[in-house]
Amino acid sequence: MSQYKGENKECPYCSGKGYFQLLLGGSETCSCCGGSGKEKQ
Repeated sequence: MSQYKGENKECPYCSGKGYFQLLLGGSETCSCCGGSGKEKQ
């Protein structure tokens, strides 16, 4: 689905989703990528 292969890797912490699914319900923005889902360079 990504247009640029190798340039923007997905964030390894949230698997490119930009958020974490919480066990008790709801979601939380991934602090590693700031919700973008991309790995920081």
